[in-house]
Amino acid sequence: MGTVHDVYGWTNVHAHINLSADEAYALTDKRSPHALFELMLMSAGTTPRPGLHDHTPEFGRALGVIAARFAEYCHAYELSPVVSWSYDPHTVDRESIQGEKRFHAHLVGRTQAERAAVEARAVRAGRLSTVRSHRIVEEASVLGALISADVVDGDALRVLEPVPALSTPTATATAQFRLPQGWESLTSPDLPADLAYIHRKLRRMYDEILRVCTTGTAGMWRRPVIREFDPQEIDVPLRAATRAALAHYLRGLRPELLSEPVERSRKAYVYPLADLAYAVTIAEQNGQVFLHLRTNVFSDLGGAGISIMDGVIVKTKKGVGDMSPAEIAGRAAFQGDFLRMLHRHPQAARALFPHL
Repeated sequence: MGTVHDVYGWTNVHAHINLSADEAYALTDKRSPHALFELMLMSAGTTPRPGLHDHTPEFGRALGVIAARFAEYCHAYELSPVVSWSYDPHTVDRESIQGEKRFHAHLVGRTQAERAAVEARAVRAGRLSTVRSHRIVEEASVLGALISADVVDGDALRVLEPVPALSTPTATATAQFRLPQGWESLTSPDLPADLAYIHRKLRRMYDEILRVCTTGTAGMWRRPVIREFDPQEIDVPLRAATRAALAHYLRGLRPELLSEPVERSRKAYVYPLADLAYAVTIAEQNGQVFLHLRTNVFSDLGGAGISIMDGVIVKTKKGVGDMSPAEIAGRAAFQGDFLRMLHRHPQAARALFPHL
């Protein structure tokens, strides 16, 4: 989506807001939907800007206002709001979880029927096949939760409140943070700074793992190889148990096995050491709102491909498919009514005119 023409050519654009020559955002109707009730906020410009931290504070503030108002709107429709995005800018050694290398967030409203179906069909990951569980969440996600708990200083965060690692099922599979003011926390101008801080910590951690534990470089279907290493040389503040778990996991990996494209099931067993990748999901659980950061290494599914409903991690394998005329009309009405609500809201100027 390098140009405005690309955005308009590939999506149905409901709003387009310019912030600068190389930064804008558009509210669009996703061409291949993940849900019946959804919108997408896309970054448009001429250069890669894959992460929220790659954008200005005004962009982050606009995203927060729109997402908070979307959640309010979903509640009026008796829908459960989910806001998600992914970060994976440099994949060359596997399927990417972020096909478009500009930031884009998915705003989805889940129906009561969808929530009931998830509750009825939810199973523990241990009961799934290894390949299927790895397509949703895997060991590196748990390690990501442990490492995040060690490297992210809760006192440095202004909005987000860390949930202790391994204290809940979702805090085991993701690094979980509570939004103390619920969805309204998204409107805080300090939230983008919190997310940028967490990204810097993860970036530092990943660079240290590559520096100390690997040799070689990533390329097309080529990954750095795990070499002999001393885990004490990983220069990030990890607890002894986390450091030992990380070393044990890395020493069991064989990224050199993947020298050429292979069937998808094989890819679930090979650690992609090309670069940092993660997905962010904001969702409700037990009457509270949480931000989940899931370290993504095996799955090609990004933020939209994985939802979290009432604490259950859900794989959205396909979108809603071919929609009936009634569904298309309902989707259009949902989106149009939201845009009208956003325009009338007291915070509209902060979203639609972010430089004011």
